[in-house]
Amino acid sequence: MMLNNWKGLVPTLAVGAVVVLGVTGCSTGGSGGDGGGDAGGDTIKIGVLATSEGNLAFGMGEAKAAIAVAMEAIGGTVDGGEIGGKSIEIIYAGTDGTSGSAQTQVKKLVENDDVDIVFGPVSGDEGEAVVQYALTVPEVTFVNGSASPVGMTLEGAENFFRFHGDSAMWMGGLGDYAYDEKGYKKIYSIAEDYSFPYDNAGGFFSEFCAAGGEVNGNSWVPVGTTDYATIIAQIPADTDAVYVGLGGADAASFLSQAVTNGVDLPLVGGSIAVDTTALSGDANIASAAVGTITGGPVPGAGYDNPEWQPFVDAYVTQPDAFPSPSIFSILYYNSFQSLVLGLQEVDGDLSDGHAGLRDALGSLDWNSPTGQISMDENRQAIVDNFLIEVLDEGGTLVQKNISEASGVTQGTTVYDRFEGCP
Repeated sequence: MMLNNWKGLVPTLAVGAVVVLGVTGCSTGGSGGDGGGDAGGDTIKIGVLATSEGNLAFGMGEAKAAIAVAMEAIGGTVDGGEIGGKSIEIIYAGTDGTSGSAQTQVKKLVENDDVDIVFGPVSGDEGEAVVQYALTVPEVTFVNGSASPVGMTLEGAENFFRFHGDSAMWMGGLGDYAYDEKGYKKIYSIAEDYSFPYDNAGGFFSEFCAAGGEVNGNSWVPVGTTDYATIIAQIPADTDAVYVGLGGADAASFLSQAVTNGVDLPLVGGSIAVDTTALSGDANIASAAVGTITGGPVPGAGYDNPEWQPFVDAYVTQPDAFPSPSIFSILYYNSFQSLVLGLQEVDGDLSDGHAGLRDALGSLDWNSPTGQISMDENRQAIVDNFLIEVLDEGGTLVQKNISEASGVTQGTTVYDRFEGCP
């Protein structure tokens, strides 16, 4: 099975589609560290956090691709533009995916670069650090990028908004499907040892175990693990499937070693395990993904949304874009476009501590490339969710929708590292 078949997929485990909606106004004087901006100024500064090093080093490229698609649609560029006669300046800060790096860079953006709005970050532990910092600078507005731990929007930061589901929401329905439809009774879990996989795996296994399933082993691995041979060797013989809560280079390493070590078990993927970011490197790993089921914010083949294909078409023209949009690019796009729409709603007015903008963001309701996005009382998105299966159809790998759920809301369970069933 050639990986090129994966690359050729438009609807990969990512998303796409541009909502060609523009911003019509933005103002303030880029004084985020001193009170959230001068409403009489002509520039709004947006500071973007994205990973440029580590396991998710591609995050910065995906963030820029997403932002460029939104900005180009209104005559701007990846670095900003002019909206309603006022200037938007976008400042980028790279991280390595750790909470310490995110904390350093978000402080730089706010306290040194004087941004009015912080946009990002990519990863889970980063997100938790950014939310804690947001609580200390209520004059700055924060719009999440793709970080998805459950607790981020439960911390009470009234200046923080997330326009996509959390990682537990993305698993809704997959546990029941694995048990009832696939007949998996015992699943071995391999997942990275940080907040995002805790919630992602917790959302899946809580449902799977409630249906009657069993977790017959857990391996929590450090981010950046390259050798999975020992873990693969200890998978019990009576295992029905393996849960893979890995992403990026880690997922690619596991899939490659699953092939070379003869793992002949179906996979249940975490939401980024068979994303294009994992599958675009090694032509030998795609066969390991056939039959994988997963859940997340990205629909599969045959998805009917008029906003989908325009985003895909715009995304693939960006420098260093993947063959199809990743989960990270679509989440960054949906989130940045939501920010654009909020600024448009208030004509760029950031006066009164961004009160108008925050009201607009908190009441957004729009049709994104992946379906309707609205907001709950915690400034957390209510979204559509998709269950996907990777199939081989005539030598071509396709990702088909198993099911689609609309209006998925957030729960209140925050997961930590667990052994057995959560």
